[in-house]
Amino acid sequence: MLLVEGSSFPVIQEVYDPLSRRRNGTITPQAPIIITGCNLEMLTWENTRLCIIPAVNDKILIELNNVHRCSEDKVCAILPQVDEGEYFLALKILMKDKECFIYIFSEPLIVSLKRYGRVDMYPHYYDGDK
Repeated sequence: MLLVEGSSFPVIQEVYDPLSRRRNGTITPQAPIIITGCNLEMLTWENTRLCIIPAVNDKILIELNNVHRCSEDKVCAILPQVDEGEYFLALKILMKDKECFIYIFSEPLIVSLKRYGRVDMYPHYYDGDK
């Protein structure tokens, strides 16, 4: 088990997108996600930032907004506007010496603007109720 500053590292079991009602890793930009797992308190610490990283460029860190602990095993966050594609959740931990440690979680997330995406914001992507 990975430890940081004496605390167990978060284990993510599921990412739920309430807008699309999907639990399979599909997420919607500019909408909330609910992360379920254990040891999630670290995701809300002042010196940590919950981010997503595009699969095509692991040098880009996109911070999630309004990260709050909902319960013992759930954290809620708001995704910013991002392009369609594959992403990974990541945890950026700011260290005392201005360095940072980045941990990338292994489960992929898929941002879709099509049928289960933000149709209200991207009507040209909508393909009807097919």
